Amino acid sequence: MIIELEMLQAKLTKLPDFPPELKTLLEHLIISHHGQYDFGSPKLPMFPEALMLHYLDDLDSKMEAMRAHYARESESEGAWTSYNASLGRPLLDSRKFIQGEKAADAKAGNEPSEQTSAAAEPAKPGAAGPAADLFSEQKA
Repeated sequence: MIIELEMLQAKLTKLPDFPPELKTLLEHLIISHHGQYDFGSPKLPMFPEALMLHYLDDLDSKMEAMRAHYARESESEGAWTSYNASLGRPLLDSRKFIQGEKAADAKAGNEPSEQTSAAAEPAKPGAAGPAADLFSEQKA
């Protein structure tokens, strides 16, 4: 964060008429984007844009954790990955899940229609079949 603040300062020295209030807000965005003291943030987000930046940064981090986990387990056969410690759960590869449903229908000789497709109507909690796992607690 110190480097980011120094970079901001270097850019702003080239803009002598830059409003000091806006500089303060930009500095706050930088020092509060981790969002929580536990995550190394020296300040909590104190205005809407700062809170939004924190959540966007957090979402980006979680999506990257999913992408990397899928890449590490790309050779696995099943739609479910192993437990992902950073996200606190196993993950469902939706592409493999959908392909698995289609493969199971083809193997059974069924031609799924829009009304009967597993993708068209999600399984209900307690329902049989692989889609039921989406509605029940996953075990590590």
